[in-house]
Amino acid sequence: MRVRRTVSLVLMVAAASTSASIARASESIMGGGYTLADFPMGDWGEIAGFGLGIDGSTIVHKRANKPISARTNLGLLYNFSRTQDIPPANLGPNSALSLETKNTSLFFGVGPEFAKIANAATPFIFGTVGFQTYWTSSTLSGTAGGVPYESKNGDSRIAFAWTAGLGIRKQAAIGLTELSVEYRWGGEHFYILPSEVTNNGSTVNAERKSRASDQIVLRLGTVLGGEGY
Repeated sequence: MRVRRTVSLVLMVAAASTSASIARASESIMGGGYTLADFPMGDWGEIAGFGLGIDGSTIVHKRANKPISARTNLGLLYNFSRTQDIPPANLGPNSALSLETKNTSLFFGVGPEFAKIANAATPFIFGTVGFQTYWTSSTLSGTAGGVPYESKNGDSRIAFAWTAGLGIRKQAAIGLTELSVEYRWGGEHFYILPSEVTNNGSTVNAERKSRASDQIVLRLGTVLGGEGY
């Protein structure tokens, strides 16, 4: 009886080990490195400048040659300095103000990717949820009521973010070349809009409010790894 139990236990462990080995063998993992071009939209697009960045991805297929995979993205983005004048209609006599904004963001997201596997080119769509940090420098300066004025109105925080995008991967001399575009939404970002700044003499009214940070991100890079992809 003990011998039978021992043999059964050994067979069960061997079967489990074999199954795990097969599962690992059929798993396909790819890694990508990219450069980014960022185009701010909406309210954020009124003050933020064009952005550049770098990004890395991991794409995991539990089964090679299957359309569904898990995708992660981790990247760093910088929006160049941009200066916007406050509309003269908002200001009193002897007043002229401008708002300068620049920003650095770190972002991370994880979500599904759906691809149509093909030899020459593989189109895909994806979506992620995660976070985006903001290190925003915002300076309002100029003259208010004939008096020099300057105030700092930056923001530093981490906020929820989600993305939705599509792209294509093609065979290259080394690995795959990926070109993709995504819409990125980040919330709880506090900043000032030029259209909302007013003054009364030397008193300037400029309130930071919580707003979305809408962006269109263009991604170009190389993807390596994978099995049968």
